[in-house]
Amino acid sequence: MHVPLNQRVGDQGLGDRTFGPELGPERRSGQRFGVLDVLFSIETSFILFLVAGRYKALPEFQSFPVDPTLLFFVLTLGLIVHKCAMGQLKPMPLDAPGLLMLAFCAYGFVSVYWSSLEPKNVDKAWRFVMVSVSGYFLASVLAQEQERRERMVLLMIAFSGALLLYYAYFRWVVGIDIYELENTGRIRGNNYLEYGTHAAYVFYGCLALTVYGPRRWLAAGIAGGVASLFLLAFIGARGPLVFSLLGIPLAGAALFLNLRRLGAGVRRLALLLLVLAVLAWVGYGALVAVKGFAAASEELYTIERLSLQLSNESTSSLDVRSAGRDLAFRRWLEQPLFGWGMGEFRLQYSVLDYPHNLLLEVLMEMGLVGAVLFIPTQIIALFVCFRVVRDPVCGWIDMAIVLKFVTDFVSHLSVEGYLGDNRIYFALLALAIGLRHSDRSALSGQGRAA
Repeated sequence: MHVPLNQRVGDQGLGDRTFGPELGPERRSGQRFGVLDVLFSIETSFILFLVAGRYKALPEFQSFPVDPTLLFFVLTLGLIVHKCAMGQLKPMPLDAPGLLMLAFCAYGFVSVYWSSLEPKNVDKAWRFVMVSVSGYFLASVLAQEQERRERMVLLMIAFSGALLLYYAYFRWVVGIDIYELENTGRIRGNNYLEYGTHAAYVFYGCLALTVYGPRRWLAAGIAGGVASLFLLAFIGARGPLVFSLLGIPLAGAALFLNLRRLGAGVRRLALLLLVLAVLAWVGYGALVAVKGFAAASEELYTIERLSLQLSNESTSSLDVRSAGRDLAFRRWLEQPLFGWGMGEFRLQYSVLDYPHNLLLEVLMEMGLVGAVLFIPTQIIALFVCFRVVRDPVCGWIDMAIVLKFVTDFVSHLSVEGYLGDNRIYFALLALAIGLRHSDRSALSGQGRAA
């Protein structure tokens, strides 16, 4: 019987090779995990599309002859269409979430016609359709199969880990100072947020693996979780650090909704916190001993930024974003039903491209009509997550999706989100909704093992 990745990571095959012969279920059941099966899969192409903005600006990829975003979007779309035509993939489900997102996408694009029709607005409308919401539609096709859904999560964690190793190499091995990294082209503008975001992906995966995974992966989960949190303390991205820490009490609260896992889960979570506290104390002491207190504070860039924010010594970026959100809310009150049209925010507030609050951006530019189409999909995803949390045999990969989606949902209602390029969040939304298709009977062994 096929054993999904949720039960034994790496013990079983992941499925067909996208560019090779199709492997039916009867062949997959006896095939061990193969690296090539992953590298040449639709899911790899899709993940490379989702994260293209993370790597294509790096010096090593700037001479790439084709834009990676466009390349992997076309490749993923073509492969999905081919597989659907061959009957090897189910087409996108035209259920309530799918129809709502189709209507939301169409309405968002049409809304540009009652905006000022500036080139920037038209550009954002095209980006919204082709680059942003497309993440939901592509992911919703793949998320219908548990095996593909698991593969996407593992690939995202693997890519995030590789990107963090790249960051660590140039910061601590090559020895480039954090304040000089931007000039090297390896960190451009706000890319420290992107490194922080990927550190958060690794942390959520390791947190779920620690609390819900097999016992033999407990040490690996704790090590990865602690390492990713340490990186978050150094990178400078305040939001990813805060919301990653929020995932810890969220995981604890989830355990109280599933009494079958409560005892073991609480012990594992307590062990993670104990290891984190001890290593943080030892690591900080060693850093101060080697570099001195002032240099150690500068090295812990994220902690330093949070400290300056809490002491009101440096709040300029937060003040600008707060003013942008206030403007978006006031402009929505002037055009409450249909909004101002796609792209109007950055024309009326030139300091920012978007208000750093997805709901306010939808309300201002698409009005209540857009919000009515968009919000129900989030609610459906939250209900699915709640059902997964209460399932006594839910797997750690499913819980990683739940923890990440819930915290991302909170962040997109408060300090994050951009309609023009939010494909990772929309893909995560599709993954959360796709948890409805989990084969719970296949996970019963994991519920006992964990």
